[in-house]
Amino acid sequence: MDRNLRNASLLVVILALGWRASATSTVAAAASVAQAREYAAANKDAFSRQLLDLASIASISALPQHNKDILKAADWLQQHLTSIGLENVQVLETEGPQPVVYADWLHAPGKPTVLVYGHYDVQPVDPLDLWASPPFEPQLQQMDDQSYFVGRGVDDDKGGLLQALQGVESFLRTSHSLPLNVKFILEGQEEIGSPNLEAFLIKHKAGLLAGIDMAISADGGQVAADQPGIGTGLRGAVAFEVEVSTAGMDLHSGMKGGSVQNANHALVALLASLKDADNRITVPGFYDDVATMAAEDKESVATFPFDKSAEQQALGVLGFMGEAGFGPLEHRWYRPTLEVVGMWGGFTGAGMKTVIPRVANAKLSCRLVPNMSPDDIASKVKSHLERKGAELLANVTVTVSGFRSYPWTSPRDTPGNVLSAGVLEQAMGKKPVYYRDGGTIPALAYFQQVLGLNSTIFAFGVGDHIHAPNERLLEHLFHTGRKAWVEYLAVLGDKLVGLLPPDAPVHAGSGVGRDEL
Repeated sequence: MDRNLRNASLLVVILALGWRASATSTVAAAASVAQAREYAAANKDAFSRQLLDLASIASISALPQHNKDILKAADWLQQHLTSIGLENVQVLETEGPQPVVYADWLHAPGKPTVLVYGHYDVQPVDPLDLWASPPFEPQLQQMDDQSYFVGRGVDDDKGGLLQALQGVESFLRTSHSLPLNVKFILEGQEEIGSPNLEAFLIKHKAGLLAGIDMAISADGGQVAADQPGIGTGLRGAVAFEVEVSTAGMDLHSGMKGGSVQNANHALVALLASLKDADNRITVPGFYDDVATMAAEDKESVATFPFDKSAEQQALGVLGFMGEAGFGPLEHRWYRPTLEVVGMWGGFTGAGMKTVIPRVANAKLSCRLVPNMSPDDIASKVKSHLERKGAELLANVTVTVSGFRSYPWTSPRDTPGNVLSAGVLEQAMGKKPVYYRDGGTIPALAYFQQVLGLNSTIFAFGVGDHIHAPNERLLEHLFHTGRKAWVEYLAVLGDKLVGLLPPDAPVHAGSGVGRDEL
């Protein structure tokens, strides 16, 4: 046979085999997704029990008496991650008593690698008397004519992280594979500001956390039960504890009253000095770096479904307030805050004690918007309080708490956001709107700064009483979220590579491979 003819024949055979392999691979991938969908839909009760089990653990990161519960939750997750087929499962210590739980699955060569984030710590539960049921005895309840999971952490964020894990489980239990590579970081310090996460990421950047193409947060939520959204920004935060002292001891209010400073009066005056009559923060330089709203930001506000009257009624407030020229959404998304979140001093027991207290205390928090730095704001607030304290004949001690994080923003058109839009529309029946959230997820800014990763928020709570009594999660949204995770993982595995930039790890051949500690 002529050599050219032979070579041409071989080429035809090779191309045919390649096409057949590609077609076979496509059919297998479709079958894998179909099986995962079926599993996700068929195991509703088992998935519900997972949430009830995990939410029964009182993993409160802010209270040292719950450190054992933190470890109990981490152990639960370690066992669960292993049982569903994830690998390299580890409980990794941080500087605090709350570890990071890590797991991965890295057997999809040529496919991208995503980092999935969630947190297993929860907020304190006080006041207990306002709960309809014990906060760590989670249960399904009928409220407002709908079925809810009720309990601390069912939404923020045990429900969210379990939806992601259940999406992964639906693939691993059926086809024993995933459409892409995944790495999980499940944190135990989010509710106290993630004070050790940055150091953790730096430590593992070149090892466990190498070769990642994008991050997904299972912490977050949707705009409403019938309205999906894509979050493109979160505020940062910094918090303080303030102690005001005015004497060496408590003093008799008759014998000394009127001639010496009262710590409570000094504290009230000090706190009042933080804002003017127009609700602007009076700390010098506080607004110096605040970013102005761009046209896209104004569009987000204008198109966001917001009913001011319904919101007022739902919150039980008498009205809205703030700086002139900014509505509620602008304040929550684009303006910084300084809030008094706690204060105490003097005699607070039953009856009366006529005493001039020597000491009074307050807790403050600031929410920060793009371009603001928590360290810069901490310095400015501290200087203001100390200067005003001296004018009030009071010694003021300001301690910056561990709760500090940077603002986070994301372009609308990141690959993760673009691909999530179609999945959300399919899952919830409406096109998603773009929005920002006034809350804080410190991890997302750290992923950006330390790992160079864009993040997409993909979560399905609607903020129902999170951080408050009777935290709840709509039952149908919990199940919708799990099924949406199946679709999102499939779409990412199929289309993400084509949307990533040329220097992404998957294109550089560094997206797969286990880096041991």
